[in-house]
Amino acid sequence: MSDSIEEVALHETTRTRYLNYALSVITSRALPDVRDGLKPVQRRILYGMHQLHLSPDGKHKKSAQVVGEVMGKYHPHGDTALYDAMVRMAQPFSLRYTLVDGKGNFGSMDGDSAAAMRYTEARLAPIALELLNDLSEHIVDYRPTYDSSNQEPTVLPAGFPNLLANGATGIAVGMATNIPPHNLRELIDGCVLLIDQPDCTLERLVKVIPAPDFPTGGAILNTAEELLEIYTTGRGAIELRGEYHLEDEGRGNRIIITSVPYTVNKAQLVERIADHIRAGKLPLLVDVRDESTNEIRVVLELKTGADPEAVMAYVFKHTPLLSKFHVNLTCLVPVPGSDVCRPERLDLLTMLRHFLDFRFQVVTRRLQLELEKLLNRIHILEGFAILFDALDEAIAIIRESQDRKDAALKLGARFGIDELQQDAILETKLYKLAQLEIEKIRDELAARLAEAAHIQALLADDGERWKLIRDDLKALKRRFGDERLSRFAVETKTLAYSKEDYIVAEDVFVIVTRDGWLKRQRSYTGLSTIRVREGDEVGWSMYGSTRHSLILFSDRGKAYTLRIDSVPATTGFGDPVQAHFDFEDGERVVGMILTDPRCLPECEAPNRKQPALPFDDEVNDDEVATSEELEPHLVAFSRAGQTLRMSLKPYEPPSTVAGRLLMRLKPDEDDAML
Repeated sequence: MSDSIEEVALHETTRTRYLNYALSVITSRALPDVRDGLKPVQRRILYGMHQLHLSPDGKHKKSAQVVGEVMGKYHPHGDTALYDAMVRMAQPFSLRYTLVDGKGNFGSMDGDSAAAMRYTEARLAPIALELLNDLSEHIVDYRPTYDSSNQEPTVLPAGFPNLLANGATGIAVGMATNIPPHNLRELIDGCVLLIDQPDCTLERLVKVIPAPDFPTGGAILNTAEELLEIYTTGRGAIELRGEYHLEDEGRGNRIIITSVPYTVNKAQLVERIADHIRAGKLPLLVDVRDESTNEIRVVLELKTGADPEAVMAYVFKHTPLLSKFHVNLTCLVPVPGSDVCRPERLDLLTMLRHFLDFRFQVVTRRLQLELEKLLNRIHILEGFAILFDALDEAIAIIRESQDRKDAALKLGARFGIDELQQDAILETKLYKLAQLEIEKIRDELAARLAEAAHIQALLADDGERWKLIRDDLKALKRRFGDERLSRFAVETKTLAYSKEDYIVAEDVFVIVTRDGWLKRQRSYTGLSTIRVREGDEVGWSMYGSTRHSLILFSDRGKAYTLRIDSVPATTGFGDPVQAHFDFEDGERVVGMILTDPRCLPECEAPNRKQPALPFDDEVNDDEVATSEELEPHLVAFSRAGQTLRMSLKPYEPPSTVAGRLLMRLKPDEDDAML
């Protein structure tokens, strides 16, 4: 037994096997092929359905049967992963052009899962045939399946640029892909442009293909320059926003959301908006409800007098109704002279060129196959034509022969026909052979010769083959092309968001204790009635509006600012200041102030002149400063005797949890702000 144990270096074996695993994930699982736009599991599902003859005009078959067929013959992995991949190809909100025609519950935009595979049925969608047409081992390369019991195509013939039409997403080892879907009309127009103008630039191409086109619609907010940068580098972020309009039902306006960004869960979006309404963070809204059927319709009920733009600015800021699609145009690219593909991040123009080059190869191999079949048929017809002048003799030879082999040898010796022609004649029944009409043979022969000459002319002229590809693409555009769903909306203005617009104005008492607990209350009868923790006492209490801020000062020379509406409203103990800010060990609050103008000293109120000077110097009235030129100032003292005066204005906006430095203390003198 010891002889069968091989000693290896652990680090080398680990490295080798991990690399093998990584390459397997990259090339055989996670990344799509630039030619047909499919991952291996998707390609095998479509091929398996094609082998089951699940054509668009045929009957649906149980999804479990499809999954079993594919798993048993082509894809020996989990049935759940297979079914999930098939479900995604049937979801109109996942793919711009669905490849599977599903029957039953195949999920929804609300995150609902598809029904179990034993309940649903499927067949190929019409556009999927454009990926499978001309499927033959003579036109695309085939390879053995995992158990070598069957053959499967390494790539589908792909009559349209599926990778860009439907997009792709996947995570491999050390790399990922996230390709957005596009409009088929625009893609075909781009392909035609590249065929007609081989030296076309990317700048010219993006005028034909300006932006992605997502199946759920939405407005694309990127500028043309930003999109050009994304298509040039193969990476970037598409900013996508749901669309809405106002609807007047007589009693008031309401907002109707008609589209959501790609991959956003609609039910979770509605729940997020409802959470903000319940939390009082969106007081301009009364209610939200989902009235969607076949079309998206989410209703936002506005409070009387509410500004719709302010509402939508908040919704865009705090929900996925405004989101980004991070583009990564990484895919598998064929290596010339090898059957292995390598991963590359491409630009838009290169991706289309790879597709067109592949399409040129497919059309060339298809024409070569057609020509081969035609030449075989012509050769057979020529044999029948030779035989026709002595048809009775040929029939007699066949009848007098001992067997098929003997008849073939005698016919070859008598009429000079080869084995292929002999087999064709012997395959024909005698009564049909006796009824042969030379005119029909000659007419078919002439037609076949003309057809072969036409194909030979196409094979001899690259330009004619490109014209054929262009005509095929235009025919496909007429059949499957549709209008753009995502608006290219660089003209849409950005709604300004201001948090103050969503704070309910309310006058409250802000209370801070000596131990650093803070809360707000609408009222209290006396300081002794304010509830504090045992051993603690009220340090400060000020009255102000929730639309303003609270500034806390600590003995470490820092100022911490938060909005009053963020202070917990409670008659209990409140929150420790550490729940809102990162206080150092031993750091404590030594003062507070509200930015509400009513809390400022009277001498700093606007439109008041300074008091008279306390000495007898004569001063002109023009030299007396007025408070119109002043703003609230703060004077701070430290234990070491430092004095600092500064404007309060820089400290009014909410600070980070670390606060803002107010006074730089002297570390050697045990200094502290008082």
